[in-house]
Amino acid sequence: MKKTGRLLFLAVLIAAAAAELPDSRAQSPGALEQVLDRMGAVGREFHSFEARFSQRQFIAVLQEFDSAETGLFQYVRARDGSALLRQEVTVPAVRILTIKGGVATIYQPRINQASIVNLGKNKDKAEYLALGIGQTPAKLRETFDIEYRGTEAIDGSPCSILVLKPKSRAAAAYFSSFTLWIKTANSLPVQQKLQEPNGNYLLVKFTGEKLNPRIPESRFEQKLPKDVEIQRIK
Repeated sequence: MKKTGRLLFLAVLIAAAAAELPDSRAQSPGALEQVLDRMGAVGREFHSFEARFSQRQFIAVLQEFDSAETGLFQYVRARDGSALLRQEVTVPAVRILTIKGGVATIYQPRINQASIVNLGKNKDKAEYLALGIGQTPAKLRETFDIEYRGTEAIDGSPCSILVLKPKSRAAAAYFSSFTLWIKTANSLPVQQKLQEPNGNYLLVKFTGEKLNPRIPESRFEQKLPKDVEIQRIK
């Protein structure tokens, strides 16, 4: 699936061969609850998140990653409880995804094209792109079966590994699981793996994460050029 296509699917869904993880059966039965409790404490005070990100797609049939994309990710929980998101790819080419008011916009300046998606009944799933950031354990458990898979260091930072499997068959048809590396120091995900049933997966890493920075709502609005080619998806 091409990168633009993946983003379009994620916008519609919400609207973005690894080493084996440790066996969860070998872990303390209370470890999952401890991690979720810490994440819940963050969630109770959460209103915004910002980080640099890099992402790569693993192509199973080729057994290799495609070229990496890097940029800035911003996420705000609005006063009405809805999610505001901005994923701005800066390298290798600018691509901006914003989600606000139940509408996702993907703008590609290089080819002067934009896709606008009305999320409709799926707007409450916008937080899939920010999975593990500020959601309560109860909310996560409504949508996923959650397993604890031990610990691993990411860039030298100790992390707990959680595997979330969608309860919805429709979601599982596209992503069979989501793996989150939750940083011990701040209980935020610093790495995410979006696993597809065919063996492909998207690996996303966050760096320089900031909790509750001031981000204006104008960041989630895109003023498109008058001559842009627009594709509308309902």
